[in-house]
Amino acid sequence: MQDILLALSASLTLVATGTAQTIASETEWALLEQELATVQDLSGEPEGAVRIWGYLRTSYGHSDELIPDPGPGSLSGWLVDNLRLNVSGQTAGFEYRITGEAQSGRMTLEDAWASFALGPEITATLGRFKQPFLRSGTVEARDLLLIQRTRNGLFASVRDQGFMVNGDHGRFHWAAALQNGADGALDEWRTNLSMNLNLVGEAELPWEGAWKAGPGTRASLGLAVSDDSATSASGRVWAWSAYLVQGRFSLQAEWLHWGAGFNEATSPANPFFQQQVGATTPWSVTASYMLVPEKYELAMRFDNYDDEKAVVGFDRETFTVGVNRYIAGHDIKWQLNYIDASNSGDDAGTPSDGPHTKVIALGLTLSF
Repeated sequence: MQDILLALSASLTLVATGTAQTIASETEWALLEQELATVQDLSGEPEGAVRIWGYLRTSYGHSDELIPDPGPGSLSGWLVDNLRLNVSGQTAGFEYRITGEAQSGRMTLEDAWASFALGPEITATLGRFKQPFLRSGTVEARDLLLIQRTRNGLFASVRDQGFMVNGDHGRFHWAAALQNGADGALDEWRTNLSMNLNLVGEAELPWEGAWKAGPGTRASLGLAVSDDSATSASGRVWAWSAYLVQGRFSLQAEWLHWGAGFNEATSPANPFFQQQVGATTPWSVTASYMLVPEKYELAMRFDNYDDEKAVVGFDRETFTVGVNRYIAGHDIKWQLNYIDASNSGDDAGTPSDGPHTKVIALGLTLSF
């Protein structure tokens, strides 16, 4: 407000005292800019502006299936997938982000980190952040191509306290992190290492799909490993990924190998509790095509759990097809998804655990 009043005052003075001139001289404008800078210094504002932003992701899912136990119940209903509030900015050479998630009805802390440069190509991060492991797990929730992440991306979307160093060297990018792990702040750590190589074109887009991809080609390969000694001696997972965007078309593939130790999680707070991912090699392929540039995008995904040998009576996979209508890119969009989850290894014959569970979902993302 002080800036506006000062600018108006200076402009009126120039008009009143310089009636013979219609345009202020360069000297007068220089003096005005100097005065505005002085007001800015006296206002006590920080070096970098604080940005407060967030987004809402909500969806409705419909299914004719019933939940048998406890039940009967319906699989249809409304969900608040995310209600995210972020505070981020830069000050004194540091970058920071604090994130809260109110999806459950209570605000919980998601991110709380600060980063700083260790050199022209290396950055260090301290605090609570996502493990640098798999692209489908680190993409911002509002920037997803389909309403849900890949199954592997969901398990890899883990936040924890720790220290991370990452570097960008031309076409080669890497990140290494040391985090508390499944046992919290006890004696065992989770270690993460990821590497990514741009084969063609620029770096990967910060969102999924081909929205705003431009006419060129982007292609990259990734390799990552994560080891959590608190899980067990075999609590290690490897990941390989491939990424391609060419004009209106996008393709993303990932293949993981989970150590048997992930089946030994005993705490409900552990994201791998009763998920039976141990000793499996699941994979997924996601593809999309911009039907109308920057407006409509068709997307498809196939998730294979590779759990027919790990769990008796299981052989699960999920097929998803969807259409996105972009109002303001990924900031504001509608998503219509059809999900077919099958378990061909299950012969229980119950409705929810039968060969197929089909869901139609309509989602809205609204950023602010």
